[in-house]
Amino acid sequence: MADERTKNKNRGVDDAGIRLAPTPIRNSDYHVLPSIRQEYVLEPSLHIDEPKDMPSGEISTADDFQPKVKDRSKRWKRQKRGKNIIFGAIMLAITVIVLLPYILAAAGQNLNLPFKFVPEKLNAIGGLVEAFKSTASYGWTGPEVKAIWLGMVPNLVLMLGIIFLVFNLIKTFCALLGAVKPVKYVANSVIYLVCVLTVLVLYLIGINACGIEQINFVNDFIKGFRTSELFSLVVFALGNVLVSVICTMSNKDRYGYIR
Repeated sequence: MADERTKNKNRGVDDAGIRLAPTPIRNSDYHVLPSIRQEYVLEPSLHIDEPKDMPSGEISTADDFQPKVKDRSKRWKRQKRGKNIIFGAIMLAITVIVLLPYILAAAGQNLNLPFKFVPEKLNAIGGLVEAFKSTASYGWTGPEVKAIWLGMVPNLVLMLGIIFLVFNLIKTFCALLGAVKPVKYVANSVIYLVCVLTVLVLYLIGINACGIEQINFVNDFIKGFRTSELFSLVVFALGNVLVSVICTMSNKDRYGYIR
C-alpha cells in the first residue's frame, strides 16, 4: 500500500514538471540577425602624466645630458673646456677693465677720456697704502690716526668689493687653464656692485665725521656724470654684473637627464 502511494506521489511530480516545461521552438521559427563587421585601426601611443608639483620649465633635449664622471668622453671634456676658455677670456677682459681705474689711480696715472675713468677721492688701493704710511708715521695711535681711518670708510668698502673682483680674476685663470666644470662669476660681481652702491648711498646721505660730503643725485650724479667718479664706478659695476650673468647662464650645466 505504501509503495503505491510513493509511486502516485512521484508520478504527480513528473506530470507537473511536464506541464510546466515550455514548448520547444521549431527551427523554422528562428530569426538570425545579419552579421556586422567593423574594422578598428589601433595606433599605439605613449602618454606620461607629469606630476602636479613639477616646476614648469624648458623642455629637456639631448644637449642636457650630463654624463657621470666615469662616462665622460674626451670630446665631451673638450667641449666643456672650450666654453670655459671662451667665457673666461670675456670675464678676464671685463674684470681687468673694472680693476684698471684703481690700478691707474694707485700708480698715479690718468687717462684723457670724456668721463672720469680714474678716481681721485675713491682711490681705494692707493688710498689704503697712504693710510698705512700715515698711520705708521703717527705711531699707530692718536686722533690723527682715527681721522685718517674714518676718512677711509668709502675706500675700505670699495676694497672689500675689489677683493671679490680678484676672486673672479682667479676664476678666469682657472677657466683659461681648461677647467671642465662650468665657472660661475655672478656672486662676486654682485658683491662688488653692492659695495659700490653702498658708497653711493654714503655720499647721498653725507657723513661729516668720515669726511664724506653730501652730493645731489640729479646735479652731481646724473647731470655731472662726466666728472663724477661714482657714476663711472656704478656703470662699470653694472656692466660687470651683466656680463657675468650672460657668461654664467651661457655656460651652465642643464640637468635634464643624468647628473
